[in-house]
Amino acid sequence: MTANDYRKNAPKMAKQDLRKHERIKHQANIQVSAETEVYTFEMRDFSESGLYLFCSDTRFIKLQQRVRVQTLEFEGAPILDAKVVRLEDNVGFAIEFI
Repeated sequence: MTANDYRKNAPKMAKQDLRKHERIKHQANIQVSAETEVYTFEMRDFSESGLYLFCSDTRFIKLQQRVRVQTLEFEGAPILDAKVVRLEDNVGFAIEFI
């Protein structure tokens, strides 16, 4: 499933949202460093506490895996420590800043 397919077919959010922070929809390329590998993913949305990244092949992503993230929208963006907190097979994953 591609990012565009997900957007077209995304389930509607439940009326009761238990998240701590409001999500803001925003597309951006995000660089993710995991162990010795570096990947670039498209962001679906973000909040004060984390973000969601589209990923069509999630075999190499593990729950609770520590990663470092950086937006590629502008030069010199901060690099943030994070961990994977939710995984949707071959759709994407959510990270929480730590």
